[in-house]
Amino acid sequence: MIEKIKNAQGFLFDLDGVFIQSEKSLPGAIETIKVLQARGIPFRFLTNTTTKSRKTLHMLLLELGIKCEQEHIFSAGYSGIKTIIEMDYPTCHLYISDDLKKDYGIFKIDANDPEIIVIGDYEKWDFELLNQAFNYVMNGSQILALHMGKYYKVDSGLRLDAGAIVKALEFATAKKAIIVGKPNILFFKSALDDLNLDPNDVLMIGDDLYNDIYGAQRLKIQGILVKTGKYHPGMLESSNIKPDGLIENPMYATGITGQSSNLGI
Repeated sequence: MIEKIKNAQGFLFDLDGVFIQSEKSLPGAIETIKVLQARGIPFRFLTNTTTKSRKTLHMLLLELGIKCEQEHIFSAGYSGIKTIIEMDYPTCHLYISDDLKKDYGIFKIDANDPEIIVIGDYEKWDFELLNQAFNYVMNGSQILALHMGKYYKVDSGLRLDAGAIVKALEFATAKKAIIVGKPNILFFKSALDDLNLDPNDVLMIGDDLYNDIYGAQRLKIQGILVKTGKYHPGMLESSNIKPDGLIENPMYATGITGQSSNLGI
């Protein structure tokens, strides 16, 4: 694994829980990007974060000192827009943040009989809204899930994520959602194609065994689990998904911390 890190020609990084948490940078975040940029090693952020538009997310990263191009952020929210366009602009009902709704203003919103319902990070759920979404689907609406995250980490603790809502609707309606973000293999492939690298030459760094590690491994990209964000003791023992490495923070992936012994499982 040490040689794999030394020979990596590019990186895919999760954002929340790896580089940022509660709109603050995490240890090693700024230094990691500086080192990679100094070495000329390309990277892309591959994030299921849909609380913010890609523009807002980019501005936050710059404010935190994490320098990158907006085009290098592959967000589930932005990918959702491209998916809806490819579906020939069906009418929508949105269960997403107010900031992300700005990006979805090009679509026709239908509160009565939408062709699709779009579900992302949304903190206004109550029984009435969940029942509304249920009835939309029972009446023929498709579910477009921006991602299938189970939960995420903020400073105050863990918070339920969009995947839990999507799973509840799938169970109640016996219908399957269209999944846009991680672990969708096409989402990973879009970032990989942008790097123009072979899967064997790229590493994925994330804090989510299913969305980050399993998603990457499906495309033959080795996935390294980071011990920040939603990581907790016992995570590995309770899962059949096995990461290709385990590190303290993303800086360890640059191989210059002197802590290479922590790269094993």
